[in-house]
Amino acid sequence: MKQLRYLLIFTLLILICTAGSVQGYIITIDAPKTIVKGSPLTVTGSTSFSEDSYFDLVLFYSKYTAAEMSRIRVIVDKTQLFRVDFDTRHLQGGQYKVEVQNIISDNELFVEQQLGSSSIIMRIVQITDRSNEITITSPPNQPLSQALTISGKMKGIGDGVLTIRVFGPEQFTYGPEQVITKKGFADNSGDFSTTAQVSSPGEYQVCISDKNGYIGEYPFVISGQTPDKTPSQKTEPTINPMNTTEITTNPTEASVPLTPTPTQAPLTILSIITGVAGVFLITGKRK
Repeated sequence: MKQLRYLLIFTLLILICTAGSVQGYIITIDAPKTIVKGSPLTVTGSTSFSEDSYFDLVLFYSKYTAAEMSRIRVIVDKTQLFRVDFDTRHLQGGQYKVEVQNIISDNELFVEQQLGSSSIIMRIVQITDRSNEITITSPPNQPLSQALTISGKMKGIGDGVLTIRVFGPEQFTYGPEQVITKKGFADNSGDFSTTAQVSSPGEYQVCISDKNGYIGEYPFVISGQTPDKTPSQKTEPTINPMNTTEITTNPTEASVPLTPTPTQAPLTILSIITGVAGVFLITGKRK
């Protein structure tokens, strides 16, 4: 009887030790149940694996069969906490799942089934596509010489407010700008229009949201030549050769006026008067 008791106690201790050793390796992840297409899918979590262990977080599209969409490697640091962001801008709406795979600890593959029972290694996420709620009516290709025109119509908003941001090349950003929509005559849709000054040709993304959150991202292409920002050189005034006599400090013979100067005219008249007077004197003496 005592032997049976000792055997039971020994077995129980083995189970406790085994459970304790397995329970020591835990990974838990968390993700939102629903997000809008275009918003980042943020997955956070914690683990009891030692520093420098690593594993993959894999995003699957799981409407019918699991199709891998993206994979991000997580390396455990001393905090044993982690966070990753999946880009959803190019995903379609539907059901997705995030799952932990390929756990490597001490340079060895760790089987997921050996994780502690409190581990959570899979989450289901629903991605909603709201981009079709807005119809863009301004042309997708526009010239650089004009401001980027963003015009369109949103379903069901009536008289409301939209928030618009613009992102482009060379880290260009514009906004956020609050744009008022105007209810149409035929339905409860809301018309809107605004402009944004852009700096260079290239591809621009217009992101639109409302009070319920992110709606969608809409592309525009700006074409044209970037204005030359080099300052123009000032042209030095040229000297007219006809006016060189006005600034000559040592005039040459060529610069002497051909017409008599004012001082020459009185001398000529005086010589004439003197000559006439001499003639009268000579005539008087002869008589």
